[in-house]
Amino acid sequence: MKTKSNIDLQLEYLKLKSASYDHVTGIPVTNIFYKDLVKLLDRKNRVACFLITMVNGGEIEKGLSFELYDKLLAEISKEIVEALKALGIREYMLASSAPGGETFFAFVVEDPPEIVINTDFIENTKTALNDRLTAKFSGFIKSENLPILVPYILVLGKKLEGTATIRGERQLSRELDSLRVEVARISETAEYDKRILIKRMIDSRAVQIVFQPIVNAKEKTVFGYEALARGVDGQEFHDPETFLSLAQKYDMLKEIESVCVMNALDTLFKALKGNKKMINKKLFINLSPPSFPVLLSDEFTQALKEYGLSPNQIVIELTEKFSSTVPHENEVYFDIIKRISKQGGFEIAVDDVGTGYSTLERIAALNPQYIKYDRVLFKNVYRDPLKQELLKTILDFSRKINSHLIVEGVDNNQDYDFAIKLGVQYMQGFLFGRPLRFTR
Repeated sequence: MKTKSNIDLQLEYLKLKSASYDHVTGIPVTNIFYKDLVKLLDRKNRVACFLITMVNGGEIEKGLSFELYDKLLAEISKEIVEALKALGIREYMLASSAPGGETFFAFVVEDPPEIVINTDFIENTKTALNDRLTAKFSGFIKSENLPILVPYILVLGKKLEGTATIRGERQLSRELDSLRVEVARISETAEYDKRILIKRMIDSRAVQIVFQPIVNAKEKTVFGYEALARGVDGQEFHDPETFLSLAQKYDMLKEIESVCVMNALDTLFKALKGNKKMINKKLFINLSPPSFPVLLSDEFTQALKEYGLSPNQIVIELTEKFSSTVPHENEVYFDIIKRISKQGGFEIAVDDVGTGYSTLERIAALNPQYIKYDRVLFKNVYRDPLKQELLKTILDFSRKINSHLIVEGVDNNQDYDFAIKLGVQYMQGFLFGRPLRFTR
């Protein structure tokens, strides 16, 4: 029989360790404690089991990136330990449900007279864990450009007690499974509640619009406004990233984007009614490809007539964040927007150029009136030679296809001066004003 080398043994050890410990939090996985817990149940000891999980983990990770989500989970595991210590619980087993998972199990063994596992102990510990974790992680922000992402941390508790008629390992397995089933049930209820809230937003048209100016830097005048959707103050979903993503998930994206479009028209042009200097400004409206038909709706057409607007005052910003994941469908969408803009007389802007799905070839085929250069690529361009060359390339390209380049993210004088010297005419950013709320 061949003797295993030292390297083979080390590799086996590393494999065993990686399967036994969560690489995100560094804590053991549940299997490590299984034999100890089974022995306790076989001896008829009482054990309190607490499950702590992130119900909306998928949404949080999508919004933050997995690196930041890993840090959040690691912080939660540390906070669980601190919460148990604050309760005077010194002896416990804290485990992850699986390597890289977002569910934790905390097991506390009865140790009279200090710890007596009964209903009061379970409920008090659940409440303390929930209150501490909720207070600690009530908001989690990646940057000023992302929403406040609120973790929905769920804490469940159960008393485990061995019996003479049930094998301990099966009892433990059943009890843990029952907790997981309860989590799934609560998660489904939470999803249903979110779906109802999105439907209510649509039915009540509860989307408010703010407007960020787009300036003609050479003429030093306001050229137009970009309409930006926000949830109504006080409602659960205030950030557009959140409610638009949920609307897409529940097949209600067209409906909520229609509300955004109509509210933008209604808010801006009622506010500016009678102001001759402002009434001829462009209105830039973000729209995902599946929602383009709203531009041909009777409601939209009637609104243009009511406000005395020409269709070419409306610029549709083509957003690809909510496009189809099927390439063929995106080709169809591009064809639709070209035909709708031509039929309705609207103008087109391609948003986030430089970072999104659109290639220069695709943009040229679409032939938009405006190209919006992404703020991330423009930020601090004055001191970054690579960014400068990329901006020059896009500016030259826009001129060749007779499109106007609009640079986003102009937030400081140095970037502004560089763009002016380069010949950029249209700009948008905090240097000219933050999004404004108009009253109707």
